[in-house]
Amino acid sequence: MLDVPVVIPLTLLALGVGVLGCLVRPRWDVAVLTGLLSAVWSRVNGPVEGRVLHTFSHSRGFTEADVVSVLALLVVGSALLRCALRGARRSPGGRERGASPAGAHQGP
Repeated sequence: MLDVPVVIPLTLLALGVGVLGCLVRPRWDVAVLTGLLSAVWSRVNGPVEGRVLHTFSHSRGFTEADVVSVLALLVVGSALLRCALRGARRSPGGRERGASPAGAHQGP
């Protein structure tokens, strides 16, 4: 699967679209999918890793391409947090707190 030359660009493109989706309109399902794509990117980015930024051992390190995964995971975390905060603001009936039901009298 990793020998196919389109896997790396398609994975990076899908990851970019997912990150943009998380930033523009955060939804938990898009955030989870973007997190999974980030994990896939960390596995397929071998041929385009770039320089080693930090070495953990003689065969393990943090590369330039790994920065993409870390940034994507930060965006995913922020999207999930925004989804959780949005859900906490909703009342059990599905409306925002403080919002009156449709057709309710608003005052004099």
